[in-house]
This record gives sequence, structure tokens and C-alpha cells, in this order.
Amino acid sequence: MDPIKNVVPILVPQVGMEFSNSDDAWMFWVTYGGNTGFEVRKRYTNKRKHDGKVTSCRYVCSNEGHRLEDPRDHLTKCPRAETRTDCQVRMGLVLDRKKGIYKVSELVLEHNHILHSRETLHLMATQRKISELQAFEIEAADDSGIGPKAAHELANRQVGGQLNLSYTLRDHKNYLRSKRQREMAYGQAGSMLKYFQDKIAENPSFQYALQMDCEEQIANIFWVDAKMVTDYAHFGDVVTFDTTFGTNKESRPFGVFVGFNHFRETVVFGAALMYDETFKSFKWLFETFLKAHNGKQPKTFYTDQDSAMGKAVEEVFLEAWHGLCTFHIMQNAIKHLPQPRNEENEDSNILSDFSACMYEYEDKNKFEEEFKIMRTKAHKQTWLDSIYKLKEKWAECYMKDIFTLRMRSTQLSESLNNDLKIHFKSDFDILRFFKHFERVVQGKRNNELNSEFDSRTKLPRVKIRTPMLLQASKLYTPIIFEAFQGEYERSMTACTKVVDGNNQYLVAIGSLDENLTLEDEYKVIGNPLEQTAMCSCGQFNRIGILCGHALKVLDLMNIKSLPPQYVLKRWTRKARSGTIQDSQGRNIIENPKLDAMLRYRFLSHKFLDLANRAANFPECTMLVNSTLDILGKQIEDKINACTSTSANPCTIPTDGSPPSELLINARLKKKEVHTRGSKRKRTWLDKKHKTTKKRQSKATFRGKKSTVKEAGEEASNAGAQVQVAEYSVSAYKGKESEECKAINSYTELLTGPITDELLDGELFR
Repeated sequence: MDPIKNVVPILVPQVGMEFSNSDDAWMFWVTYGGNTGFEVRKRYTNKRKHDGKVTSCRYVCSNEGHRLEDPRDHLTKCPRAETRTDCQVRMGLVLDRKKGIYKVSELVLEHNHILHSRETLHLMATQRKISELQAFEIEAADDSGIGPKAAHELANRQVGGQLNLSYTLRDHKNYLRSKRQREMAYGQAGSMLKYFQDKIAENPSFQYALQMDCEEQIANIFWVDAKMVTDYAHFGDVVTFDTTFGTNKESRPFGVFVGFNHFRETVVFGAALMYDETFKSFKWLFETFLKAHNGKQPKTFYTDQDSAMGKAVEEVFLEAWHGLCTFHIMQNAIKHLPQPRNEENEDSNILSDFSACMYEYEDKNKFEEEFKIMRTKAHKQTWLDSIYKLKEKWAECYMKDIFTLRMRSTQLSESLNNDLKIHFKSDFDILRFFKHFERVVQGKRNNELNSEFDSRTKLPRVKIRTPMLLQASKLYTPIIFEAFQGEYERSMTACTKVVDGNNQYLVAIGSLDENLTLEDEYKVIGNPLEQTAMCSCGQFNRIGILCGHALKVLDLMNIKSLPPQYVLKRWTRKARSGTIQDSQGRNIIENPKLDAMLRYRFLSHKFLDLANRAANFPECTMLVNSTLDILGKQIEDKINACTSTSANPCTIPTDGSPPSELLINARLKKKEVHTRGSKRKRTWLDKKHKTTKKRQSKATFRGKKSTVKEAGEEASNAGAQVQVAEYSVSAYKGKESEECKAINSYTELLTGPITDELLDGELFR
């Protein structure tokens, strides 16, 4: 009985049936076997010697014949199940030499075994196949961090159940395993180079750089994609850099350059895998970073307190102010400064005093006085003295005119590193590391797209409909507009006092509650002709948003709209406008495949809707099937005609890919990985101690046996035996410590006096 004859009409082979070639005949036999419920295989194929053309062949049921006996079968504990039943089902073809076609010459269709049921047809080996589209979906799910089981279940649901899917979960896992083996065919270094070359083929603005050691092994790796280059061109004024460990199989330090976009969200400017954290490595990395970004220097560059990194920053980023991460400084302060014993006495809390020196004091003299007082509270001033020498890199009073965007630490890098560790595993090979890094970076970029969508959908909430606020609501992104509107509200409570001179004021911001309290006064110099207001607080120079003091003076000068020189482009909705060029002078296209992706989305939705409607009617199913066969041939002809006559201008040639020999011979410089469970190397002294312990343990074991035997004769209960055993162990430990008391450490052996006992003992024999 044909299992699915009521679903799709089945073509039954007949004697005399003709095929244009042997491949078509084989596909017909495979399809017939799948529809009927039996596995198929090729019995033999005869070919002509001079041209290799098939002259005759026979296709049979997989149960044909008998399995050959193996003389080792009697040794097999779990033999394979028998599958052959000497089934005679077959289809033979011969070549018609005149017409050049193949005809069915012999045919047997009666089976001597049970056929597969309709529910198990999808499990047959000849019917299981992963198509190109399915392979793409499997790879996409794996790159997205979806496990094989969940991805396979999703694929089942998409096609209406497991019966309609042409592969099993085991096939899914085997495909991923084979894919990773193919990707790593050139080894870690060669596969990495091939990955980089594939990225360049997709987008020529992708850049990478390698630093080789004296043995021509790859030590340090740096890469940026096209989007990172454009992000840095728009938002590369303030950059943070930090390294982390435990993200890759090679245990290499992984460093990322990050910053803020116009929504104050994280953007990535570049990434690096380093061999070590030395001055030379950091210097090469920073120089390569600038070269990839057309030599554009950041205004501010934040790092931790690593001395090698700081030295490299000073040599490379000549135009940037180098800041230290205040978070790391505070962590070091907790380690080195004493904690207050009495929590109620806040005056004695040296950590609070240090935090105030870092964040609160804007006057340098005040800072110096308070820091001097704080030093008297510390028992040891070593760490305070060392951090005081770097006060220009972390103290608030020395950063009044530094463009920081209110960034004081490398927390952006730390946050990104935490996201990376969520998705990464320390045993990832280098290709999986790169792909999962792409996934994390794309997640950050998706956050910006969501913010962009919300900014175009949701109107900003303007509290006071003044011309300046209405103008700012259209210029700035929502989060920046909220900050500007807060400063505008503060300006409305400001009190001013005219100073001698033209348009010079002392401005103090008042509180917004009933009890008016004034903040510190700041001097503002206005110029109504040039529409400028320069405030001594320096907020605009630090974050690019006018302060309430300057807004108050602009209002006093009857300037009701925001002057263009006070609109920083990096905070506006049009921050990404303009064309950016890469280091080769080419205009950067962030996603060359965007148009093709949009066309694919349009066609896939249309085809899915058509398949969903046609599947309910057998006649419509056959119509769609036959139409797609005709359409597929027409599309192939069209594609072949287009590729032969003209080249697609968007297609990037891949002739620049490195030869296979270079990929095979590439080597990563190996790092010595120290795992938690690894034992330290034993010295000659450890080995000598071990020999002594073995001798002691043997003697103690003999004494233990005799003691236990005597105790067993004197007492019959088990408690006495336990007491004797415990005594023997404690006696052994006491004896061991007593004999080793003379030498407690290797340092004591080297620095202590040489006695006669040492010279006469076995230690130096």
C-alpha cells in the first residue's frame, strides 16, 4: 500500500520509461522509494572507458541481498541488527545509443518485507537532506546562540511538524559539527585569516591588523568593521579602553574600544586579542587603532591604572587628555585605606573624604587642603602619595575644562565585557569567539535602532512651550533634550547680579522648592552681537550642553533661540548625517547587502503566504509545485545569463584572498594557560620531602596495623578501634612536623645557617 497516495500523486516506474540522464533516473527512484516507504541504493553502474558515460545501471531496494559474514562476528558482544532480506525490488536502465537517453529495461516492484509507515517516512536515510535554505537557518540559529534542540523544534513548528522536516535532530547536530570542522580546517590562525578575508569580501571597509613576533607567529590581533569606523567618526571624541580575560580558548586578553552615541548608549570602535599587556603591545595596538580611523585623535581617553597602558597612551594619543577610571581608583582605595571602626563617626571615614576629593571639590585650593587633612588620617601614606601624583587624571577640580561627556570611568567597557562573558565560554575556538562577539555588538546596535524608532514615534514632552525649548525638542535626541530642559528649568530660578563691565553677570541657581536656597555663584560673560555666553562653570566645554547660568544670561540679552554654536552635532538627531571614508579613501557602506535582505524579506513573506493557502488544497499544491519547477529553471537561466554578460557592480571580487599554503602555515603565538586545577611545578626540595613522607607513611602504616591488631584483641567494640586509628594518624602528623621543623621553607634553607646536621644528612648526598 502506498502510504501517501492520497496526499500527492505518485509516479510508478514502468518498463520502457525514459530519462534524459542517469541522475534524473536516480532522483526518480529515490522519490519513489520515499513515497512508497523503502530505502534505496545503487547496485552497480557500468561506464564506457573512453568517455566515462554510463551505459547501464541498476537501482535496488536497500534490503536487497545478504550481509557478508565476518569471521570476527562471534567476538562481537552487541552485533548490528540485520537489515537485508534478499528483497528483489529493482529497476534496471540501459543507454539507448541512438537517442542518447536511458530506458527502464527491467523492473520488479514486489517487496518481501514490511514497508515504512507514513509517520516514519521522514526518518529514512535517503529522505533526510538539509537544503541550502535550511543550512542557512541552522547556521543563523547557531550564530544567535540558540541550541540545536531549540532550533530544531522551531524548524519543526515552522513547517507544521516533524513529518514535514527533511532532517532529524541528529542530522542537525552532525551538520554543525561538520561545519565547525570545515571552518577550522586551516587551524586557529589560518581559519582566523580566512574569516577576516571573508569579511573583506563582504565589505572592503573591514580592516584588520596582525603583529608578528620574531618567529613569524601572530602575537596581537586588531580588527574593525565598517560600522565601527563610521561610529568613531561621529562619536569618537571620548573613548574608553579596558581588557578582560576568560573569553577565548587561547586565554588571551581581550580589549575593546567603546564610547557614547547620541542616545548615550554604548558603541564599539574596535576590538583586539592580545598576547600580553606590555608597553610594546599597547603601543602597537593604539597606533593601529588610529591608523584604522584615519588618524583621528580622541579628545579624551579613559583607561585603568595599568602603567604600561598609561605610558602607551601618552606616546600615541598626543592630542587626547588621559583620564583614569574612578571606579578602579575607588576599589584600590578600599584596599589600601583603613576602614572606620565606628560607622556612626562619619568624620573619621577616610573613604568618604577621598570620594569628596575625587568628585566634589571644584576649587584646587580646597582640594589641596582637604587632601592634606586626609593624609593625616591614614596610617600609611604610600598609596595616597602615589595616587596624588596622578591627581590631574581623576580629581574634579582638574577636569573643569575637559570634554568628558560626564564619563568618569571605564564602566562602558566593563559593562560590555560582562555582556561578552554571558555569551562566551573559555573553551570557544577563535571562529566561534568572533561570531559571538559579532552577536554582542549587534545587540548594542539594535539598542540604538530601538531608540531611533522611539524618537521618531514618541513626541518629546515639552513642559514650557518657549521658542528655545521647542527648537531644542526638534534638534536633540530625547535623552539629551531632557537634560537640556532640566538646565532650562534651573535657569528660571536663577538670581543674577550685574558686575562692572559690559554684559558680565554673577549667576546663582536657586532651588525649585518653596525655600529658596542658592547654589554657588558663577561668572558669565555675554556678547549679544555674537550671541555667546561664557560661563566659568565650564559645563558646555565638558558635556556639550549649555548650563542654566548661560541660559539665564542669554535670556537677559533677549536671545530667545538657541545659538547654532551651542548645538553640538554629536547630540542631535542628525548626528549620523554625512559621508564617511575609510583609510583607503572609499565611501563607507555599512551594509552592502541591505537591499538584497529587504528583497528577500518581501519574497519570503509572499511565498510563505502562498504556501500556507495552497497546502489546504491538493490541486493548488500541485499547481504551485509545477509552477515553481518552471519558475526555478527560468530564474537559473536568468542568473546564468546575467553573470556571463555583466558583473554586478555591488559584487566584490575575492581574488585577494590568501593562498591555502599561507593559511595552513599561519600560527598563533601560544600562551601558557594556567588553570585552577593545575598543579605547580615541583622543585627538587619538594621531591625530597615527598620521598621522606613516603618512608614515614610506610613506617606509620606498619605501626598502625600492629596497633589496631592489639586493640582488637583487647577490646571487642568498634569504638576502640576507631580511637586507636585516630591516634595513629595524629601521631604520624606530629612526627612529620617535628622532623621537618628544621626547614620550613626554601627561603629559610637558603638564608639560614648551614649546620652539621644539614651537611651530614641525606639532603645533600
